[in-house]
Amino acid sequence: MMDRVEDLRVVAFGGGTGLPVLLRGLRDRVKDLTAVVTVADDGGSSGRLRQELGVAPPGDVRNCLVALAGRKRLAEVFNYRFEAPGDLNDHSVGNIIIAALSDMAGGFCEGVEQAARFLRIKGRVFPAAEESLTLVVRHADGTVTRGESVVHGVGKTVARVSVEPEGVPAPPGVIESIEGADVIVLGPGSLFTSTIPALLGCGVREALARFGGPVVYVSNVMTQPGETDGFAVSDHVRAISDHLGPVVTDVLVHAGPLSPGVLARYEAEAAARVEVDGEVLRGMGLGVRETDVLSSDDEAGLRHDPGRLAREVCKAALVRL
Repeated sequence: MMDRVEDLRVVAFGGGTGLPVLLRGLRDRVKDLTAVVTVADDGGSSGRLRQELGVAPPGDVRNCLVALAGRKRLAEVFNYRFEAPGDLNDHSVGNIIIAALSDMAGGFCEGVEQAARFLRIKGRVFPAAEESLTLVVRHADGTVTRGESVVHGVGKTVARVSVEPEGVPAPPGVIESIEGADVIVLGPGSLFTSTIPALLGCGVREALARFGGPVVYVSNVMTQPGETDGFAVSDHVRAISDHLGPVVTDVLVHAGPLSPGVLARYEAEAAARVEVDGEVLRGMGLGVRETDVLSSDDEAGLRHDPGRLAREVCKAALVRL
């Protein structure tokens, strides 16, 4: 297969550290690329700007803009983080710039668009909704918590998530991108605090229901304590179906051994390898692609490799098209 797949139009949903990895792999491989990024973050620099300025949280959006940036030196400035006593401590320069542009342009979507122009990104980046959203988490025991940043600390099984305020529309560009896409990609990333929230802008569910092409879910390799404890890959897919309907057509999962040292680090934090229950997935009518998609550098933990991940996403799409 060619190393470049020029004719694919890809829309990817997510946030956190996973979506930028996918974008870095796809940016020079596909014809058209759109990222739709969660705006439910309420921790760290993003949370402080959200609270103090009333701006939608810019951190996940910034990471995606940087991943697609053509102006690499300016991208380094966007990623610079202050480390000094005082109000600027731990703030990312890019977060502050996006907040300023949003204020000057009269809206977060417009500010993100201006930042994209500054960085000369290849592709498009949209926030998942036209204003910031608060994640509402319903746990299996019936309790409810609010805020993405508290989910893991609560330590209870997540049953369902929603957002407040309800009915905030996704930007029109998101719906247009879905309608023009060849393939939709969900993840990789935290299921209930990243991937699903990126899909909760009003209008997205209906657009995905109309979409007739492949929808590829990129599964996490490890469970996340307080979020997906005990989950197999099929449980991830069922959770997506519970929120959006049966939109997933294919799953992409890592196959291959993991180093004992890395596994021990995760197990010390109560994480375990996600079970790949292939027979169950195939029984659900899903295509299952199992292959090595991880980076060989695991010093910082298990991370997807941008090139491998993008290549396998494209292969999964082309099988269906």
